[in-house]
Amino acid sequence: MPGLAPARSSAGLTDADDAAVGLARLLTRGLPGRDPSTGKAGCRPGQNFAAQDYLGLLRHPAVQAAACPAPGRLPDPDARAAASRRALETRLAAVLNLPHAATFASGAEAIRQTCTAILSPDDVVLLDSAAPAAMSEAVLARRAGLHRFPSGPVGAVERRLARLARQRRRGRLVLAVPAVSEHGSRIADLAELAMLARLHQALLIVDVSQDLGAIGPDGGGVMEVQGCLGRVDIVLGSLANCFGAEGGFAAFRDPGFGPGIRRDARPLSAGNAGTILAAAEVAFGVEGRRLRRNLQGVSLRLRNHLMADGARVIGGAAPLVPVLLPAKTALPRTALLESAGPRVTLLQAPVVSFHAPRWRIGLNAGHGPADIDDLADLIRDVNRAFDRSPGRRRAAV
Repeated sequence: MPGLAPARSSAGLTDADDAAVGLARLLTRGLPGRDPSTGKAGCRPGQNFAAQDYLGLLRHPAVQAAACPAPGRLPDPDARAAASRRALETRLAAVLNLPHAATFASGAEAIRQTCTAILSPDDVVLLDSAAPAAMSEAVLARRAGLHRFPSGPVGAVERRLARLARQRRRGRLVLAVPAVSEHGSRIADLAELAMLARLHQALLIVDVSQDLGAIGPDGGGVMEVQGCLGRVDIVLGSLANCFGAEGGFAAFRDPGFGPGIRRDARPLSAGNAGTILAAAEVAFGVEGRRLRRNLQGVSLRLRNHLMADGARVIGGAAPLVPVLLPAKTALPRTALLESAGPRVTLLQAPVVSFHAPRWRIGLNAGHGPADIDDLADLIRDVNRAFDRSPGRRRAAV
């Protein structure tokens, strides 16, 4: 880039000089918004950290073939949609070790429809603050008692459950949490929460939008890792993050929930049902195991690099890596990072706290070690340019 000196060793330079060299090196990586290999607008796949396609199945041949089925294979679209939905519901119920499942047009639709159907004004709902907005909207729409609690130690949930269980009420006690929080990548202790729910006779609802298919040896998510498949009363969420198309689902133990959950719900379209079913066959099969191993590896690699450089990484080892930023420089840091090619999601108020803006770095199984190392180096250069202090030097991997 004209006017910028080439990158060189920063040994012996002052902190300001070291940061300036890092900035020059950062800006000479490539033109903003261009794929260096093609010259076309947009970043190359290895630089896209804004999309949520955890297993990279959007480009999988079997998934693409299902999205565009051959004409005449099943001429009646209604019959094809119904068959795909039934097969998908059976597959999801089997993976989650629950007897019943229903599919919906979107994850938000699944959450709203399910919560609206099972809740009454007499119920008391204990809701994790990191739960999807659709969940709190449904609780308020049903005029149920709403008690929020911050994501964190199980002790906070235990105290509130014990207190609410002692109070007189006419309805049920309901506990609703996300397995992995969307903006903080916090992983819930579902095994302990399931035990507490059973102890206090509470209905446990878990949103698995961020982990189903992406975590666990067989893709069962956090529940599989913690050994509590089948111990949650209702499991629901979006299928878009891992299964290649927009859609949602709810799996449940009580057959009495079925009619109310399905009533007036927008059904999953024929095309999306076929696409998600094909993606589920990959995700829950042998190939899915390999993809999840790679996804877990790149997640840990990026976290280790960033923490070694002093970045404020939060949450657990999941496909999302949140990095906290100073509120005053969050926007210019993001602009500088994206000027070198990578795309990341910047979360700011009101989505997250005003004082805690962050990058939400979305990983997928198609990212390789070189992609992760390059991103970590760029983030280090951005932070040096703004902080004017050299970060901890990382040994070559």
